[in-house]
This record gives sequence, C-alpha cells and structure tokens, in this order.
Amino acid sequence: MNNKFIPIISVFMTISLVVFVSLQFYWLKEYYTALEQDFSNKVYTALESSSKKIEELEIQKYNEKFKNFDKTLANNAKSPTLFQIQQTQDSANKTTLTFNKTIIEKQNIPISKKGDSITKIKLYKDEGLYSIKKNESTPQIISSVQSQDISSGQFTLTEFAKFNASNLPINQRVNPKMLDSVLAKELKNNGINSKFGYGILDKNNKLTQISNNTYLDQRDKTNYNFPLFTDDKDRTLFTLSLVFPRKDASLAMNNLPMLLGTFMSLLTILGIYIISINYMMKQKKISEVKTDFINNMSHEFKTPLATISVATDALANDKISTNPEKVKYYSQLIKQENLRMKKQVENVLNMSKLERNEVKLFLKETNVRELIKQISQSFRLIVEERGGTLTEEFKAEHYNVKVDEFHLSNALVNLLDNANKYSPETPEIRITTRNEPGFYVIAISDKGMGMEQHNRTKIFEKFFREETGNIHNVKGQGLGLSYVKKIVELHHGQVIVESEKDKGSTFTIKLPMK
Repeated sequence: MNNKFIPIISVFMTISLVVFVSLQFYWLKEYYTALEQDFSNKVYTALESSSKKIEELEIQKYNEKFKNFDKTLANNAKSPTLFQIQQTQDSANKTTLTFNKTIIEKQNIPISKKGDSITKIKLYKDEGLYSIKKNESTPQIISSVQSQDISSGQFTLTEFAKFNASNLPINQRVNPKMLDSVLAKELKNNGINSKFGYGILDKNNKLTQISNNTYLDQRDKTNYNFPLFTDDKDRTLFTLSLVFPRKDASLAMNNLPMLLGTFMSLLTILGIYIISINYMMKQKKISEVKTDFINNMSHEFKTPLATISVATDALANDKISTNPEKVKYYSQLIKQENLRMKKQVENVLNMSKLERNEVKLFLKETNVRELIKQISQSFRLIVEERGGTLTEEFKAEHYNVKVDEFHLSNALVNLLDNANKYSPETPEIRITTRNEPGFYVIAISDKGMGMEQHNRTKIFEKFFREETGNIHNVKGQGLGLSYVKKIVELHHGQVIVESEKDKGSTFTIKLPMK
C-alpha cells in the first residue's frame, strides 16, 4: 500500500465509522422510545383493568353485605313509577325524553342490622335524558336499551354502591394487600414483571394513606396515573399511580438478545476499525523503516564499492603495478572492503534465518571470561584509534557457561560496536561481569549520547534506529540489537537496557548457568 494513501484511507474509514456509530445510536434511541411507548401502553391497560377490578370488588362487597338486595329490586320492578315527558326542542324534528325513577315506592330497604334503611333512590337524575326523533302522528316508544338502563336491578345496585361509598375515606374502600395483588396480576397478564410502587392520590393530587415504600422512595420518577373511583357525575375522586424503579433494566432484559446483537456489531466494527488502522500504521512504519534500511545499506555499500573502485584503478596504473608494496597495500584494501560488505550481507542473512527459526546453536562449556578478553583485545584497537578507552572488570567467580561461542561473540561485538558508534566524543567503554543466583551477567556500559526513554523497548525491533538528526551520521542497518536479543533469547537469557539521554547506556546480558 502506498504510504501517501494511508492518511486518506484512514480519514474515510474514520468518517464511515462515525456515521455508522451515529446511525446505530440513533436507531437505539428510536428503538428505546418505541419500547417505552409499548411499556406505557401495557401499564395503562393494566391500570384500566385494575381500576375496573377494584370497583367490581367494591360492588361485590356491597352485594355480600346486603344480601338479596338485587333480588328485592327485581321483585319490585313493577313498583316504580315512570314519568315520560315529551318536549319539543329548538329543532323541529327532535324531542327529549326525560325520566326519573322511584326504585321502591312506599317501601323501605334495610341496609344494616341497626334498622337503617332507605326509602327512595332516584336514578339518572339530570342525566336521564334521551334525544329521539319527533313524529307527531304516532306515540314515542323508548328502546329496549333505554328501558334496560332505567329498570336494571344490577345497575341500581351499582349506583347504590357508588352513592353510598362516595363519601367514605379511601382506606375503607381499598385494601392495600388486595390492591397490590390485583396490580401484580394485571401487570403480569400484560407482560410486565418489573418491580413497581403504587400510591393513590386524592382529587387534589395529594398522596393518601394507600401507598407502599417503593412508591414513597421513587415517586419522583415517571408516574403512570389512571382514575380509580368517580362520583355520580363521573368526576374523578381518586387516582391510582404507579412507578417502576427498574424500568430501564426491565426493558433491557426483555430485549437483551436484540441489544446484545447491536452492541456486538458495534464492538465488531470498532474492533475491525482499530485493527485496520493499527495495521495500516504498522505497514506505514515498516515501509518507512525498510526505506531507511535500503538507504543505509546503499550508503554502507557505496563507500566500500567506491574504495574498491579507486584501488582497482590504482592497480591498473603502470607506476603502481610495478611497485610491490603499493600492490600489496591496494590488494589488502580491496580485501578489507570486500570483507566489510560480506559482513553486512551476513548480518542480513543471519537475521533472516533467525526470523525463520533456522538458526541452531552449538552449545558447549565455554570459559566466557577468556572469550570476552579475546573480543575486547581486538576491539580495543578500534576504540584507541579514536583516543578512547575500553576497560574490563571481571567480578564473576564462576564463568564456565554453556554457550554458542560464534553467536555470543557476534552479539558482544554488536554491543561494543554500538557503544563506540554512539559515543560522539572520546569513547569510554566498560565491560563488567558478575554472578547472580543462577546467572552469569555481562554488562557493557558507555558514556555516549544515550537514548530517550520511549525508545528503550523499540531499539530491539528489526530495522529500528533512533533518529540522530542525519540518519546516516551513525552507520548501521538497525539489525544489531535485534540480533543480540534473538541470540540471548535462544540461550534462554535476557537483555536489559538502562539509558539516559546524553549520559550513556548500559546493556546487561544475563545467561543461565545451568
């Protein structure tokens, strides 16, 4: 993927993600609104049926208290006097039928054992009106429905109960346990199992004695209200109010599969987005690192190739070709630069083998102290050419360790080479060894440029090189430390780095003794 397209693709992916997530949240909001509306409809349906049930239970209570009251009414159905008044209204073809009814004429109705009774009860009072078509040529006849409304014994009992109970306090009309039972049953019938609180409000919207603790604690939440009792003019006397403290949790649980599916899709899209962006950033970084690596390799090869080219031209010169010393000098120069290029190629090939796990160590009992002495002796010449120093401090009493001499030597040379290269001034390099429980420890320190804290873990990545202004002012391919880490890990050891910017670095290798 071309690096210049990565930012554009990232922007488009980000915009797409924002649009998708916004649509998902909008859909969730609309879905939740629909769920709330459905919940409200179910609650009001339950409230309506509960209100009717409570009124029916009150009628039933009167029926049980005044036994045979409805039969008495039915037996005296012929006793009432019906008054029919036909009156012409403003409209020429409309008439109004006004009626009242004496339920039991000149007869007492017992309502208690103490001798209390009623003598007469009028029904419909002012509401007993029917508008009918006027036909002056024939008598007006009331319908069967009208007749049933006027003469029904059951209706009379209902009106009597309403008339008698309308002035009673609410605690005498409603039993809290019965109310709780009725509400729970009706809510369950409508598919609502959430915890609820109930309370009854009077006509002034003040809370009465009938309520439970849940309602008292949660009454500030959304209330669902419905008329409970009405008077003879259908005016609301009391209001039944419900609250649901766990409504949101209940809605979520009842729609858990749908919500989980939505959130899982959101998380999946978000995960894919993060992985994709991370992958593209890594690809961009790898591409940049590889470009730097190629530039560095080109620079590394350019110098020896130029030197070889100059030496070859010099050998072709007749004056030099006849001088054995000059021929020997230029021949050694060509050989030296050739070995230098060979070493660079071998570094790349070794890293490639390490990546494919094709490198096998040949472990044998080795005197690591002597191995370090040999390496430091040959490397000291390079350091001293720059006027620097390379000192050794061997504190380890046990130094025979099973190692691969070739690869461990290369790893130590890489660390010494870095200590020299990243010391801009006169190099001061120290090699120390010590024993720790179960480990042989080698520490290589310098007083060079050090590194930033955030780069301490990155330096072991393949091709990584810390920026130093000019990328070519310190030669290398960014493979040395990666190679060191791989070799030490193959020895089942570990590499630790301590560094401070402009004060130097210390690389510590711990090799297991067993």
